[in-house]
Parts: sequence; structure tokens; C-alpha cells
Amino acid sequence: MNLLKITMEHFKPYWRKLLLALLFSLVGGAFTIMPPILAGKLVDEVIGEREMTILLVVVGGVLVAYLGKSLFETMQEYVQVKIGLDVITDMQIRAFKKLHRTSMAFFTTTPRGDMLYRLTHDVESIQNLNNTVVPRIVQQVIGAVAAFSAVFVLYYPAAIVMFVVFAIYIFPSFKLGKVMRNMSAVQRDMSADMYQHLQESIESIRLVRTFQTQKQEVETQRKKQADWKTYSIRAALIGKVNWRLGNLFNIATPGVVMLIGGFAIWEGKITIGTLVACLSFIPIMFLPVRSLAENALTIQQAIPALQRIYEYFDLPEEHEEDLPSFGVVEGKIDLENIWFTYPASDKQVLKGVSLSLEPGNHIGIVGTSGGGKSTLVQILLGLYEPEKGSVRVDGKNLFAYNRNSFRLQAGVVSQETFLLNSTLRHNLLYGKPDATMEELELAVEAAGLKDLIESLDDRYETVVGERGLKLSGGQRQRVALARAILRQPPVLIFDEATSSLDGETEEKVQEALEQLIPGRTTITIAHRLVTVRNSDKILLIDQGLVAEQGTHEELLALRGQYYELYKAQYSELEKEMIG
Repeated sequence: MNLLKITMEHFKPYWRKLLLALLFSLVGGAFTIMPPILAGKLVDEVIGEREMTILLVVVGGVLVAYLGKSLFETMQEYVQVKIGLDVITDMQIRAFKKLHRTSMAFFTTTPRGDMLYRLTHDVESIQNLNNTVVPRIVQQVIGAVAAFSAVFVLYYPAAIVMFVVFAIYIFPSFKLGKVMRNMSAVQRDMSADMYQHLQESIESIRLVRTFQTQKQEVETQRKKQADWKTYSIRAALIGKVNWRLGNLFNIATPGVVMLIGGFAIWEGKITIGTLVACLSFIPIMFLPVRSLAENALTIQQAIPALQRIYEYFDLPEEHEEDLPSFGVVEGKIDLENIWFTYPASDKQVLKGVSLSLEPGNHIGIVGTSGGGKSTLVQILLGLYEPEKGSVRVDGKNLFAYNRNSFRLQAGVVSQETFLLNSTLRHNLLYGKPDATMEELELAVEAAGLKDLIESLDDRYETVVGERGLKLSGGQRQRVALARAILRQPPVLIFDEATSSLDGETEEKVQEALEQLIPGRTTITIAHRLVTVRNSDKILLIDQGLVAEQGTHEELLALRGQYYELYKAQYSELEKEMIG
């Protein structure tokens, strides 16, 4: 990965502003070299000859140089910080956008905490570099080049000495920098791991409290922090070695320049003022070196942070954005001979499963947990691609079209309901923000939410909390149902949609769904067989295979697995009635 090349691509749109920042830096650099030159004048022409006029000119020149340097460097910092923030925002949005376009396989194998760490803490490290270190180093490098040029003009042997000392310092500094960069990369991985554990532990706080594993969680975090702290101390010490090495060369250089400058004065080659000016330029020349040493940790942390962000730029996309739109979906669905295994797993989840629905058909899918029911629906939605087999909607190969255009016409309610930390209205309208109030109220009533909303003080403006935790499981499920109903989609998918509802509410919702289903192609995954009893066809999937299929009555007549499931769920009286 070419970090410099990728970084420069992000700066290209801002090249005019970069030129402006460079111009301000050059003017600021010109003002930077004025005080040492004026100091030399002070020694040669004022102290020696007691010229008051020249003294005033020197003092005035130093004041103008200071004000000019401050003004132009401030303008350069402003422009460069703005550019830096624009670039960082572009990078973050690019990575965030890529995450929304990459395949679901990535989310199956990547911890959520690591993703969030890259988009927040890694971006913050790059931002720290852009906002503080880079603008100042640019100023200091231009000032150092100007100072070196001035020393070369004044007395070139001194310039050669400075250049040689600088070159000698660069080699160990580069080696130490490489070590620090590698250590910083490990540090960031360790930090991401800590962040992941913190997030996971807090999100599962109910589980932790229930099983009383607080001590275990704290100890795990303490161990991770101890390892990170030990490693961070080592990295900081190496950074201090680099800084002290820079100080050593910064102190040694004036001594060598004074030595050769003193001989030059004795021989009449230069004046005392020239030597004073050359010595005054040394701190300016070594300022970027000192700055690099002092900010080495910030710089070395930003490099692996950039690498981690850039890794997301190369994520494979779920599909090309320029694929043709699916068009209006009628609802004919054919899944043929579907084989599938999840990434980073060797368990075959689906083994040659097929199903077919005509527009308006209702198919029920039942079976034991882990049999592959929900996986089949995710493949139908194009969230995963099968290893073998085909998915056709209205006779079209789903994977040859923009899958998003199909998903827009599918209403999905899953067992794991996710609500945003926002108002009920926002959550209900999430899939159809332009819905009318009448449409919203009809969907709410169909999902059995009307009584709940009327009982709330803020009604539709009630904030549901993070993940909807202010609502019960059944209430969250009904919000998800209303959200799907509101879209009035030609394809409906219910994945254990009523699993969190009590018996009375489930019955009401089921009645509403029965009114919604006619005319729409519907797939219902259910544990309770009553939910799929009226389906046109029922598939029983077991261990990735279609074990049985037929209508409710046909499957009962088979007296196979479906029959046994039915007997397990219903009362002794019902068993006698079917027996």
C-alpha cells in the first residue's frame, strides 16, 4: 500500500488552497531569517560604531519581522488546518461509505469495536497530526531551508558543517522512527482490542449481571490495559531517545561552527557579526528536527492509523453500483439448489435447498434452530451469495442487478429488531420517510401499536432509547411490523416476526397480517406453527435440507417431523383431534 500516493489523492481537490498555504509559508520563512541577519548588523555596525540610526533600524526590523512572521504563519496554519479537516472528513466518509457497500461476509468476521475504533480513534490520531504537527513542520522546514541558504551565502563552510551534522543525525533518527512506527501499529491493534472488549462488555451488561461475571470482565480489561501500558512505555522511551539524540546534535553543532568561525575571524575571512548571524540560524535550522523528535509519537501513531483507514478503501463491494435497476417487482421467486457456508466456518448451512413462489403466494418455513431458515432469507435478499445455485426474482438473476433496488420493494421483519435511539415517528418512518399521517396510523393500527402510542405522553415523539430499550421486546417487534407494513411492499418476509409477542397480541397482529398478506408474495419463518398454518405451502428445513414440504394438512397426514413438532406445541385435546 503506497501511503503517500493515496494521501496525495485526497489532497488533489484542494491544490489551490495548498498553493496559498505554501505562499504564506514562504513569506513567513522570509521574515524568519531577518532577525539573525539584523543581529549580525547589530554586532558589526551598531556595537562597534555606535550608530543610533542603525540601532533603530535593527530594532524596527526585528519587530516587523516578528509581526510579519506571526501574521503569515497564522494565515498558513488556518488554511492548512482547514485543508486537513476537509481531507480527514473525506477519508472518514469514504471509509464509512465503503462499509455500507461491502459484503455482509466482512461483518461476519470483523469485530464491530474494531470498525468503530478505526472510524473514530484512528481518525482522531490523523486529525491531531493534521491540526498541529504538519502546519508547524511545514513552517519550520521552509524556515530551515531559508536559514541554510542564508548561512551558505554568509559563510558556506558553516553551512556545510550544519548539513553534515544534519545528515549524520538523519540515519539513526530514521531507524528509530521505523521501530516506533512498527510499535505504534501494534499499539493501535491493542487499543482496538481494548475498545472492542469495552463495547462488548457494556452492550452485554444484562448478561454480565445475570451470570455475575463482573469480576471476570474487569480482570480481562485490566490485563489488556496492563499489556498495552507496558508496550506504550517502551514506545515512549524510544521516542525520548530520538528526542535526546536530536538535542545532542543541536548542542554539538554550535560548538563546531564557533570553532571554524573563530579561525575565520582571526584570518579576516568573516566578521564577528557574520559568525553571530550563523550561530543564530542554527536553532532555526534544527527546529524541524527537534519538532519531529518531540512529535515522533504523534507522527508514528498517525502512520498506522492511516494504514488502518486505507485498508477499508480496498474492501470488496457487495456489487457494482452501475448495475441495472431491478424495476417493479411482481413477486415470482425461485431459489434453486442453494448451497451455502458462512465465511470463516466449515459448517455447510444450506445443502441444495430449493423453493418456488408465484406472485401472491404465501410460503411458510419451519424447522429446528440452526437449520438454515434465516440464512435462506438473507440469500434471497442478496445479503450473501450462495456457493452454488441460483436466485431469480420475476425470472431475473438477482445478482445481475442492483440488489438495493429489489430490497426497496421487500418488507422485512426479523426476530432481532433494531430501533434507533430516536423518536417513535422516526423509527416508524425509517423505511418510508415521505409517508402520510393516514398511512402511518393505518400501519400502527395493523401492528397493534395504537393503544401503546395513545398511552404515551409524547405519543409519536417519544424517544425509544438506544436499541429501543425503553420498549418491551413485544413493543419493539410491533414497531418493526408497522415499519414494514408502512412500505406496502410486493414482497413480505417475516423472520420469527411474532416471536416476542404475548398470545393475545400475537393473535391480533396475526389477524392484521392475514389482511396484509393477500396479493403479496410472502415468506414466513416461524417457530409457532399456527403462524404458517394457512400458508399455500410449508417447507420444513432440517440441517440445511428440505426434509418435508406441503400444506398444513398434507404435512400432518405424513406423520413425520412436522407432525411431531405440531404435537409438541399443542394441548392434549388437540393431539386427540388430530390423532
